[in-house]
Order: sequence, then structure tokens, then C-alpha cells
Amino acid sequence: MKRIGYFLRLIITAVLLLYVLQKVGLFDAEGRGKLLGLIRSVSIPILFLSLLVSQLLNLSSGFKWFLLLRSRGIEVSFFRAWGLYMVAICFSLLLPTSMGGDLIRIHELGRFTGKRAEAAASVFVERFSGMVILFFLTVVAVFMQRQLLSVAWMTISLMVAIGGSAAIIWIIIDERPYRFVTAFLRNKLPFLTGILGKIDKLHQAVLEYRHDRWALFIAFINTFVFYFLAVVNVYVTALAFNTEIRFMELLVAVPLIMFIMNLPISIGGIGLMEFSYIFVFDISGYSSALALSTALLMRFKSLVDAGIGGVLYPILSRALPELPEQTSEE
Repeated sequence: MKRIGYFLRLIITAVLLLYVLQKVGLFDAEGRGKLLGLIRSVSIPILFLSLLVSQLLNLSSGFKWFLLLRSRGIEVSFFRAWGLYMVAICFSLLLPTSMGGDLIRIHELGRFTGKRAEAAASVFVERFSGMVILFFLTVVAVFMQRQLLSVAWMTISLMVAIGGSAAIIWIIIDERPYRFVTAFLRNKLPFLTGILGKIDKLHQAVLEYRHDRWALFIAFINTFVFYFLAVVNVYVTALAFNTEIRFMELLVAVPLIMFIMNLPISIGGIGLMEFSYIFVFDISGYSSALALSTALLMRFKSLVDAGIGGVLYPILSRALPELPEQTSEE
């Protein structure tokens, strides 16, 4: 089953790349010339400004995670929280799944604090709150670009995402569904008892955030700040190639791009990122060449972020003492 899933994602990745190459016109000399001309015209000062904005995004995400950790009494410095976030970016690019980076920061923070369940819960809440806001912004964007309602895959994907988020929120608010499912699994599949015990610890650690509404409020506010900076990031990146890019249009376009990029249908997001920029930029009236140039520069900046994480990893890892795992009561 795993091989079938990988094979399907491989096919989708190839189809997306073929679509991108065809849409930009890289199969003919004129299309290649336009793209190369646009890339050569990049503004170096704006390019460096774009790199700076990317780091503001990372600082915003690191600060959000730092606040969530401190709200649960996990004493870490902002530098460590930000550093492990950058390490996660590095491993997300190196490992075959985008979840790999999150698993690394959970592991490393768990080693440092001894609170593995709490570390996992903080990453879950940080990620989940971001996804909920992204889905909300995507719904708003879809209704502002109503022609997207006729795009079946977009509508279905958004409905599945909203339905899944609603189910997770229900489980967090009402524990009965969770208890019913875990009790059923313990009775029918007793060999899962050990795994379910660890999931119980994670579940309880996540539930603790319900009692700290101020921390959740700040986290959601920070998420809105993050997405605003994400729009600024794409705007400045595109501005390096085209000074006629319009910021207000990107307020609608960027949530759509980020939503599509998060669909788990390609290998390592290859092809999907480029497709998302071309698809959404086309709706906004911009050329495919500008979309691909922007996407390629965004990929380059991701490599820069990964490089920073790669440099920080041995520094942070060496400083991590091995601690016994602590329970929530401790």
C-alpha cells in the first residue's frame, strides 16, 4: 500500500512538473528566453530585502512556538525555540516527509526538557492553529475569487481540510469520541496498548492548552501576523522581478498558494509549489514566467533557511543534555 501511494505521488509530481514546463513555455526558445530575461532582470537590492523578510517570518514562527512552550512552563530560551524551528526546516527538506522536521524538533526539545509529550503537544498546537487560520483565509479567498468554486479539486480539498480540522477540534473540546475510539482499539487490538499510552500522554498535554486561553489568543494573533508577513514575503519576492505586482491582490492570492502547497500529493512538494504559484498568479492576471521566477526564488530562500538550520543543529544538539522523561504531574 505504501509503494502504491508513493508511486501515485511520483506520477502526480511528474504531471505537475510537465504542466509547469508547458505553461511557462520552456519547450520552445521564446518561452525560455522570456523566463531567462526575467530572471536576469532581478533587482539585487530587493532580492536582499526579500531574504530579510523571510527571516522575519521565521522569527515570527519561532516566537509563537516559544510563547506556547513558556505557557506550559517549559523553560527554553527564545534562541533555542527559534533555532530548533530552523533545524526543523532543514530536516523537512532532507527527509521524505514534511513531518520529518517537526519530529526532529519534538525529539530534540524532549531530550532537552525531558517533557516529550509536552514538546509534541506544543508543536501540534503551533501547527494546528496555523492550519486552522490558513483554512479560514483560504475560504475567504475562494469566495473573493468565486471562479475557484467551479474548480472541483480545489473545492473538495478545502472541504476535506475543513472537515478534518472540525473533527480534531471536536475531539479536543469533547473527549468522548477520543475515549470511545481508544477503548475500542485497546479491546480489539491489544498490541497497540503501548502506542495508545503515548498517544494518551500527548492528548492530555494538548488538552492542557484549553486552560490557557490567553496563550492560545496570543498564538492566533501571532498566526495572523505570520500570514501577513507571508504576503509581504511573496510580494517582495515577486517585486524583485516585476515592479507592477500589486500587494492587495496578493492578500487574496497568497493564502490560496499556501493552501495548495500544503496538499500532500507530491514528493517533497516538488512541482506542487511551482504549480500553485502559476495557477494562482494566472487567476490574478500575472504571467506564468513571473510565477515560476517567484516560486524558484522562494525555493532558493527555503534552501537558505535550511542552511541556517543545518549550521545550528550541531550547536543545539551538543548542548542538549539527556534527561529522563517527565510526566505532566512532575
